[in-house]
Amino acid sequence: MATTQTTELLTDEFLMDLYYTCFKNEYILSIVCEHIRPEHLPDREFQALHKALQSLFRTSRKCPSFSMVKQSLSRSKGAMNLLDDIYDTSGMLSTDECVRQLEAYIRQVHFQKVYKEVGELYNKQRLDEAYEGLRQYTIWSDSFGLGSQDFVNVIGDFDNNLRANRSKKADETMRRPVNSFYIDELDKRNGGRDLRGQMTCFLASTGVGKSHIARWIGRNACQFSGLNVLHIQLEGSRDEVVDAYSASLIGCSAYAFSNGRISDEDIQSTIEELKEISGKLYVKSYSRFGNRVTTTDIYKTIQDFKKITGTTPDVVIIDSMDLVHLPQSARFGVKEKRLEVIEVANNLKDIAGDEKLWMVVTYQSTIEDREKLNDEKYVLTEYNCSEAKGLSRPLTHLITLNQTTNESKENTMRINIAKSRFFKKGEVFRIATDYDHEIFFDRARSLNLSRLG
Repeated sequence: MATTQTTELLTDEFLMDLYYTCFKNEYILSIVCEHIRPEHLPDREFQALHKALQSLFRTSRKCPSFSMVKQSLSRSKGAMNLLDDIYDTSGMLSTDECVRQLEAYIRQVHFQKVYKEVGELYNKQRLDEAYEGLRQYTIWSDSFGLGSQDFVNVIGDFDNNLRANRSKKADETMRRPVNSFYIDELDKRNGGRDLRGQMTCFLASTGVGKSHIARWIGRNACQFSGLNVLHIQLEGSRDEVVDAYSASLIGCSAYAFSNGRISDEDIQSTIEELKEISGKLYVKSYSRFGNRVTTTDIYKTIQDFKKITGTTPDVVIIDSMDLVHLPQSARFGVKEKRLEVIEVANNLKDIAGDEKLWMVVTYQSTIEDREKLNDEKYVLTEYNCSEAKGLSRPLTHLITLNQTTNESKENTMRINIAKSRFFKKGEVFRIATDYDHEIFFDRARSLNLSRLG
């Protein structure tokens, strides 16, 4: 029987997705066949399925089909029913996700074995052997890993390396491309470059449009690119964000939507259009008051999204990052706030890389001399925003939104590329907006605006 700790790693939900993945991913199948022990599986049905996969893989060294495995399980009605459930309800896991979970499982199984053996040796006063057992476990633990390692056995691991590369390519092929800011000038400069694993920050003073651009990206990514979007709202109420998103889908103001001032005709046509959307858009809201949201909370929210929706988010939006803290209990003072901001950004960038998603965050700047904001020659950078100095280091892009009082009346703004790793920084261009219809980038009007020098 499996221990409680081990079965927690191999939950029924995870196992069903894992074995479904084994039918599509040779590399994961090879790991499962080599390292999963039947006695640690929850029941006879899973054990029978595991043994059937092992046998077929050892023979062909390829992923078997469902029909082949079903034929092997013909004597076990329960295992056949389990296979049907896996086929009907389970989804494919990414290679990285499988590897992380299986590494944790293998480490725990090995630790439990060593713990038992060392305990028995200790009780028998065979202390030297007990210490040696612990030492050997430490050496093994430090060197063990199913993913990439510093030292790669090219000859011995040729088979596994090939499978890993094939699986990586398959994972990449399965994912929809994430390559648009949904703002023409930014997209032109990006040139279709993949934004997965990258982190983009939109910096602006209060009231300029940070939340508008966040929702603009979220809505377009879901509606037109078919991407799965998780929007984490840290300021403003949940209803405000949901109403604003909903208004953008129907092309009206958030105020009009919140008051139900929508014609039946518009509602019906929008409902029909929504049926064609393949992406998902979820909002997770935290109350600004009484909550201290940390980077750990952000990571957990992403994991919860995966469990609840059955999909991995392609885009995660955080509005606004200046309300995110480090998980440590100690609170930073004013002088240390800048250091915390940089570390928060580092943590979020790591999450983006680990989860293969595009992290989009907003950040509210504080400007002591607000008169400068009314100078059209003036643009925000990390250097004229004291708490944001150094913020750009972990970022792929730092993009600032700039707007004078007159530009606000004209529904225009200047966008400054303050930092970019892959295209030219320091460029400024003008766009038009239409917030009355929840449109951040008004393409038609923007085309009529002259390019800034």
